[in-house]
Amino acid sequence: MTAKTIITSADSLYAGELHRSSENFSLEAYGRYADLFFRAYYDYGTAAQREAEDVMFDIWIDEPMRRDPVYLRDIRSGHAAPGMRCDRLYLANPRGAQKDFTVVVESAVRVDSQATTLSDHKHRSSDNFSVDGLPEGEISFHLFYHYGTPIQARASGISFAVRQNRLMHHPPVIWEQVTDGACVRSYGYERLYIADPQGASEPFTVIITEA
Repeated sequence: MTAKTIITSADSLYAGELHRSSENFSLEAYGRYADLFFRAYYDYGTAAQREAEDVMFDIWIDEPMRRDPVYLRDIRSGHAAPGMRCDRLYLANPRGAQKDFTVVVESAVRVDSQATTLSDHKHRSSDNFSVDGLPEGEISFHLFYHYGTPIQARASGISFAVRQNRLMHHPPVIWEQVTDGACVRSYGYERLYIADPQGASEPFTVIITEA
């Protein structure tokens, strides 16, 4: 299993607090350049577990004796963001929550792709990437336009293949018709690349996580 950070949040602010709805948590376990994926759940770890799609929240940095700065704003379940190695973070300003909820943070593989195949290539639209850092088993693909910017948005309507770069051999197709939210079986492949994208209006980013 990959490392996960699990945070419990109240559905509203703690009594006497201006922004805080959780205890402090740390993201120092992730690499300096790791990309992180955030998912929110009601009844996490129980038979009634479901994604808390209606919840929005922020993450602030606890700075004693100073005004707390904001790390991320307006996060919903499914949000991806560049990692930050900090051990004094907390959830803040929950909006829309029906009840207390749980946020699960995990590391991810990021791949940037062009909207069409690269010049002088038959299929390729990205650099090589590897999923050997994720455990063998089911992995998920999450597609974004303008990843890491204030106008980041899910990139629905895109499909592509994933091929494997093999020197002196025709690159085989590992997965076909990959779309936003797709889950596939992985065996720790290396030297992969995005191929033959369809339906993309501009360059996009693929975030890959354990399913």
